[in-house]
Amino acid sequence: MKKLLRKIKRILDKTLGTKTDEIYWRFRHFLDRKWAENYLIENANHPSKQLLIETITKYAPLRSVLEVGCASGPNLYALSKKFPDARFFGIDISKKAVEVGTAWISDKKIKNIELFEGKADELGRFPDKSIDIVLSVAMLIYIGPDKIDRVIGEMIRTTRKAIILIEWNSEKEYSYEFDHWAYNWKALFEKHGETNISLTKLKSEDSAGGWKELGYLIEVLKSYNNELS
Repeated sequence: MKKLLRKIKRILDKTLGTKTDEIYWRFRHFLDRKWAENYLIENANHPSKQLLIETITKYAPLRSVLEVGCASGPNLYALSKKFPDARFFGIDISKKAVEVGTAWISDKKIKNIELFEGKADELGRFPDKSIDIVLSVAMLIYIGPDKIDRVIGEMIRTTRKAIILIEWNSEKEYSYEFDHWAYNWKALFEKHGETNISLTKLKSEDSAGGWKELGYLIEVLKSYNNELS
């Protein structure tokens, strides 16, 4: 059954693009009622948290961070403890995940995190250059070639200092690997006018499956960053 579902997903991804995964994540709680809660628990101590903290610390001092595809917010929770004076925002297509995360944040009396429902290519609530760091962790693998340029464009428009991604990298313009999307991030950002790009292969012991082969930390320093005071 799983093989059949995967085959169907591959066909839908290549014909409908991002729409397939948008529908899946928006309504996933009907298939797995506790996924948003479990995501908080399962990701609390994932190696990516320490990697994010170490990477973002290089860009301190920080006033604001936005995670695109935040789910119920475990990454933002970890970062908020490291940077208590910064403001953290998260946006996710799943209304359920946002509700669960917001309740969890409120229960822990955390005041510097806000979560919003929304799509990765619709960041209109955030003005140009209003966020120091825009980040994404294992979310852009669900964004097809039909939308990736709009998503990247919104990230570039919104950020002030840098964009930080933990995603799959491809040697091709893009490729479909392990039922997800991988992109040539250097070429993609250069197409959008950003040239200060670094890629770091994830440690194999911190990754599995497609992440072992394709997982990278991508840092994009905004081209005008050196002019900032």
